[in-house]
Amino acid sequence: MRNNSKNENIYRSSLKLALTIVLILMLGLIFVRTWTTNYNIILRFPYVLKGNIFLMLVYMVLTYVFMILLDVNNFSEYRPANIIFSESLAVIFCNILVYFVIIIPAAALGLMPMLPLVFMTLIDILLIVFWAIITYYIYRKVFPAKELLLISTGSNIDEIAFKLTKRDDLYLIKEKVIYDDKDLDEIYSKCNNYDNILIGDVTSEIRNDIIKHCFDNSRNIYVVPKISDILLKFSEDILLFDMPIYLSTSFGLTIETKFFKRLIDIVISILVLVVFLPIWLLVALLIKIEDGGPVFFKQDRVTNDNKIFKVIKYRSMKVTDSKDVLPTVNDDDRITKIGKFIRKYHIDEVPQFINVLVGDMSIVGPRPERIEHVELYTKDISEFPYRSKVKAGITGLAQIYGKYNTSAIDKLKLDLIYIKKCSLIFDFELMLRTLRVLIMKENTEGFDVEKQEYIKENAK
Repeated sequence: MRNNSKNENIYRSSLKLALTIVLILMLGLIFVRTWTTNYNIILRFPYVLKGNIFLMLVYMVLTYVFMILLDVNNFSEYRPANIIFSESLAVIFCNILVYFVIIIPAAALGLMPMLPLVFMTLIDILLIVFWAIITYYIYRKVFPAKELLLISTGSNIDEIAFKLTKRDDLYLIKEKVIYDDKDLDEIYSKCNNYDNILIGDVTSEIRNDIIKHCFDNSRNIYVVPKISDILLKFSEDILLFDMPIYLSTSFGLTIETKFFKRLIDIVISILVLVVFLPIWLLVALLIKIEDGGPVFFKQDRVTNDNKIFKVIKYRSMKVTDSKDVLPTVNDDDRITKIGKFIRKYHIDEVPQFINVLVGDMSIVGPRPERIEHVELYTKDISEFPYRSKVKAGITGLAQIYGKYNTSAIDKLKLDLIYIKKCSLIFDFELMLRTLRVLIMKENTEGFDVEKQEYIKENAK
């Protein structure tokens, strides 16, 4: 079961880098071809060889930056469709920026024709489609799914295994070990049979012992983090003479970050609400026509410092007399026809930009939870109120990488990672990544029974 190559991680990184360089180089060549044949020739003082090469390098760097912002450089974790969409989005943003920052200023004659750039973008996307499919095939052929030994408690070992079945092209659970009924020597023996060990919910003491054994025997270690791990991960390293110290600062944003974050919230909210106003009015009309009920749905939610506010959303469910607190499920008959569409593409969230304008929410932040959910989750997870250190957000790390039915503890971990990493640059990255998930249906899944069926089928 052991991987024959102990340098697999180096080979993986090298292959990813090589494939990325190939794509960026081809995109750079397409750009310089478009530049020299459509734009450079009409300049009063055309660029020569060195100038054209310099522009190509600038374009390639910008392309790579947008790939990083959209997390596309980590393409080995995505399926071809996701890679194609994300890479295409990165190229589109890059080409728009290049047009206004490089092409027009270079001309110094006003607007330049956009058609060549549009044609170039279409060629870029066609190239990306072929590259993504070929890259996915090569990468999976060279590096098939990793075989894992999963070590966790009996209470959540099947839940972890179930999540990994969603990406069986990346990971394969070959053996599961419930550490409660195994002594450490037996666990160590099983670890020696695998190169990749996934440690789930075990006690800190046992986990430390397993990690040390795996490190000593050159095994790759995957760890499902605890809350304390996340709080320490983004700590500042301090060397006090010969004593290393981790400084984990209290949550909260600096005054400067709060000011600019608020400014960005206001500007983007106005643009979204005003520029696309005809679309929002049409959605409101369709909701009203379908059943004559109210256009908006308002509900008390919790934001920073546990303040209560009324979140505004397009109504996507039927009007009922009772206070329905049940979560939605797949194919929920309470969802209206127009509601299915606006929920699928997250259009029901648009009115929340009004909440952002008045200061109750931010564009990026933890999801605003219902009061009863906060009270319920806090009973089981004492750290749950930590997420209210910043304003609730329309989008965020948990909204992008989580699903509607992601567990409360996993959402909390994602929210805490955002809070600890929070910055204007990180907010910008998450805004761009949000565009990628807007068309991903699985992020709007309800509380289905698929996981329960898996657990029953694999119960020991």
